[in-house]
Amino acid sequence: MRKVLLLALPLALAACSSEPAEPESADDFASRIGQNGEALDPAQRDPDAPNTANPAPPSGADLTQLQKLGDIGGVDLGPRDGGCTLMVGKDEMIIAGAMNDGAIPGKAVVRVGDSLTMVDAEVGGLDAIRNGTTFTGEGFTISVAPAAGDQQRRPANVTVRDAAGQTQSYSGNWICS
Repeated sequence: MRKVLLLALPLALAACSSEPAEPESADDFASRIGQNGEALDPAQRDPDAPNTANPAPPSGADLTQLQKLGDIGGVDLGPRDGGCTLMVGKDEMIIAGAMNDGAIPGKAVVRVGDSLTMVDAEVGGLDAIRNGTTFTGEGFTISVAPAAGDQQRRPANVTVRDAAGQTQSYSGNWICS
């Protein structure tokens, strides 16, 4: 009997460890991207991965090379009624948001040069974000062109252009809420 229990214990532990992880709730996601308007406790942040956005990219950064966003819990995109995310594979590369008011431009956050940087959308509100727009940051622009339609998830092409005219293209999915 004792040998059976000893053999069964590792199998039971293995079965417990293979349970799927709990999916992230909408509230957890909103908190992670700063939608609730409250800054996260600085003690919980990884000091090696800054999660607040700067108005300008770091000096000397290659502005055409978007990087995976990572932790953006301290980023404030301001008030918004919805937004979109560019996913390239499994990586979030752009998160944008705007109000439903077409007279108000939206905002987005990207990571360039290992730093989160805020960029401004053209006027057009949430509809412009969903249908594709151009974001402008200090020294670079990001043009998002999703496929036609109104599906929540659409293929999209993104072109990043720096002030010197250098460009880089990305393809992924433009996922909007």
